Amino acid sequence: MPSDLDEDGIDTDEDNCPENFNPLQADIDDDGSGDACDICDNVNVFSTGNVNGDLDENNLPIINFFDVVALLDHFQLNDSELLPISECREQAGNINGDNNVNIIDVVNLVNMVLFDNMPSFLNNEEDEGTLFFSQENENNYISIESTSEIGGFQFSLSSFTKIDRYLDQLILPDGWSMTYSSKNNNYNFYAYDLSGTSLVKKIDLNIPSQHILNVHDVVIASKKGFHIKANVEKEFSERELLSLPNTPNIKSLYPNPFNPTLTISYSLPTETNLSVVVYNMLGEQISILVNNVYTAAGFHNINWNASKFPSGMYFIKIETPSIIDTKKALLLK
Repeated sequence: MPSDLDEDGIDTDEDNCPENFNPLQADIDDDGSGDACDICDNVNVFSTGNVNGDLDENNLPIINFFDVVALLDHFQLNDSELLPISECREQAGNINGDNNVNIIDVVNLVNMVLFDNMPSFLNNEEDEGTLFFSQENENNYISIESTSEIGGFQFSLSSFTKIDRYLDQLILPDGWSMTYSSKNNNYNFYAYDLSGTSLVKKIDLNIPSQHILNVHDVVIASKKGFHIKANVEKEFSERELLSLPNTPNIKSLYPNPFNPTLTISYSLPTETNLSVVVYNMLGEQISILVNNVYTAAGFHNINWNASKFPSGMYFIKIETPSIIDTKKALLLK
């Protein structure tokens, strides 16, 4: 049976604001939510590009680089930090109207601010690009290349340890800016052409760390604000691939005995979920170094700092869904 919860004369299944009295069904921004319950006004305040919702002395939306910063900040919110105002920022930040708020919208917003360009909705050309990720010795190489000029890109990194200092030292083309967020050694990285004048079709990044596991969730934007279809390619050194054992394996524990830092070297023949855990002589789990993280094939190192633990024998265990390997290490203080 049709009902009228807010007693405004409009049945709930037709009411654009079913729990708030709004008999005229007013919806100033035509977004489907009635004014009585719509926290956003995407006509007069949170209009396209006005991500931070500020107004000038005439109560008109201001679109400037503060909105670019607000949009990048919005990307980095944790789910627990989402507030009603975030929905307004999401709507105002969806610059190209594809309902996916990402680095492509940042590039469009920069173009709006710098050149007063309208957002790019349709691209008749098929732009293609590649993110190439390779590991060799103690370096990780990320190369981004496209058939058209690149205006921005984003990707996620998984790492064993904190790599902030390496990301802070990355060199980007002149006029570019970057930001990143991290949680539990998972990084979301964003970079874009702040100047609007950079004409590059290839960007190379070098991250000197042994501990990057994977690169994923890649989005590349063209200088004009279009989506570039991204192919992701990964490669490890030929020597490493040829010498990989057939099963997950702890290659070495070094030094052994150790005090207080132990380097754990292990190999994975294929990509898989991995845990690395430390146990004491009583069989008690005392430290989780890697907690069921999807890990790339290849050789990997991770360090365990045992300065808080007493001297004695410890067991290092690596575990995948199919294989467990355990080795002993002696801590002598």
